[in-house]
Amino acid sequence: MSQKLTLAVSQSHTLSTVTETLRALSATTRRAASLSASLILFPEAYLGGYPRGASFGATVGGRKDFGREQFKNYFQGAVDLGDTPGAGAGDDWVEKKLPVNKNGVRGDGTREELERVAKETGVFLVTGVVERSGGSLYCSVVYVDPERGCLGKRRKVMPVSEAPVNG
Repeated sequence: MSQKLTLAVSQSHTLSTVTETLRALSATTRRAASLSASLILFPEAYLGGYPRGASFGATVGGRKDFGREQFKNYFQGAVDLGDTPGAGAGDDWVEKKLPVNKNGVRGDGTREELERVAKETGVFLVTGVVERSGGSLYCSVVYVDPERGCLGKRRKVMPVSEAPVNG
């Protein structure tokens, strides 16, 4: 028995904040669902933003003050999926066994929002994120099933940056 699978690819751009970008992701996913999409793929670094054109004020042997501020803002704008580099996207993260904050979410709530959108629309989400974890930034992709939630993620081997936030 054959099964029809409709795939969608979003050519979306990152907005000013993660909250705004998540709202746009939700609207785009709802549109894809209305067109019978089974899976939607969002761009690399869609949540958290790709630092196109950002130099962070760095040159060999030095970093300028404006660059420190630029990197700090970029770091703070990355998403926190609620795990650590050591724990990674292992079974404890997938099975939601890692600690939650006082609001009942892991990290900044991005994971829970992605799971909510997938569940409400019935569309499997694959989205790129710039992830903040353990003092580093990672370019990752998150896989979110409408029924089971986050199934896992893939971090690039090297973090985007290991530059300290304060220096």
